[in-house]
Amino acid sequence: MPLNIDAAAPPPNGERRPEPYAGREHKRVVMLAIFSLAWISTVLAWTLMALGGISSPALRDVFVANLVFHPLMFAAVSGRMLPERVVEMMCLLFATGICAACMVLRLYFPSYGGRIDLEPLYLWIPVIYVFAFIVAGHKSSLRISLGIMALFLVISLPYLLQSPSPRFANFTIQLHMVSAVLVAALYFFSSYQQRLQVAQLTMDELATLSHTDELTRLPNRRRISQVVGYELARFERYGSGFALIMIDIDHFKDVNDRFGHPVGDRALKALALRARQALRDGDTLGRWGGEEFVIVLPEAGLDDALRKAHALCAHVARAPLIDDLPITISCGVASVTPADTAESLFHRADAALYTAKQHGRNRAESAAPA
Repeated sequence: MPLNIDAAAPPPNGERRPEPYAGREHKRVVMLAIFSLAWISTVLAWTLMALGGISSPALRDVFVANLVFHPLMFAAVSGRMLPERVVEMMCLLFATGICAACMVLRLYFPSYGGRIDLEPLYLWIPVIYVFAFIVAGHKSSLRISLGIMALFLVISLPYLLQSPSPRFANFTIQLHMVSAVLVAALYFFSSYQQRLQVAQLTMDELATLSHTDELTRLPNRRRISQVVGYELARFERYGSGFALIMIDIDHFKDVNDRFGHPVGDRALKALALRARQALRDGDTLGRWGGEEFVIVLPEAGLDDALRKAHALCAHVARAPLIDDLPITISCGVASVTPADTAESLFHRADAALYTAKQHGRNRAESAAPA
């Protein structure tokens, strides 16, 4: 069977991927910075309004609430006392509560909330819907936004049914219209983003399945071919050697004939687990086909690979793989030389495996240089 060699394939081991913990730590730092800046801006705003003589008891209470809430959230995030999702939901509820309280005071208690300006307040309310779609899931964000919109509608509806100030009534009606359009738009974009994520997940799963053996969950023949192509490219460019170990289960046909294919499948999976225990992190173990496996050993010479193969034979034979069924393996070892291609390297490893079978099985043999 011709090998599908992709020299540009990325290495299967040692890949540098962003760690989830690093992302969470970055988010935590950003949240701490936001709470710090919010507290500082609240102090500055309160000071400037007090100096300008435009403060009021209602605004003072709002400033006090912010000055208490932001340090509490800062302490909760810095001390990891609450999950970040809980902190985000508390911030959403706090912002909603502040806006709702200010709306109630301005519409129904003008003597106390007269200094509260509705125009800036109504500019902040749409931000709450955007925040809801950021911190919650696709469907949850819609439910939360509709609940918040219903809260503001319930607060303002009695005022609109009376004889309101035309100016305040106009702003309030426009707020609800803009809120409805904004929530619909956010839900549309959230749906689109979710479909993209599902499509990306499906593509990633298909890519994984195309390189994974269904039974053992090891890299399959295609992936092993790519890894060998990658190692050959490194060898040609940097002189970085590597070796192959081809593995075959001894008398595997007898196992299938005597005990059935389900037992044979269990033996293949058990061998995959035990072989991985004897390998380095950078080594790649894959299923070549049938009862044959291949190990790619980067930065390994022939002697090192042969010792590894002997140790692997002993490791597998030390105890039964499944139940009381003793199983042994034979190994053929080949290390890359300048004259090698992927086909010749696999051919020499396979010839060494045949020699191990001829010499009694449960052993490892090395191949002659190309």
